[in-house]
Amino acid sequence: MERGLNVFIGVVSEEKTPTSEIVRRIARVEGVNTVYELTGNFDIMVQASSHAASELNKIIERVRACEGVVSSTTYLVLQRHDNR
Repeated sequence: MERGLNVFIGVVSEEKTPTSEIVRRIARVEGVNTVYELTGNFDIMVQASSHAASELNKIIERVRACEGVVSSTTYLVLQRHDNR
């Protein structure tokens, strides 16, 4: 994860579009660091970061605007704990 503000965005995708296509669209959004394809409540998990809240909001809006995204839930990282 990058320094600054970090979020995870859980994405529900539409069923008619292959998840891999939606993942490719999301991965092209500037500020997105990693995109995971999942099982469970979310189809996709996105990790994104920025140094400013206003820029982070723009990243989230761009992810939500990607074709094939039905809904999203954003989680702000408060603190990171590394295994050492």
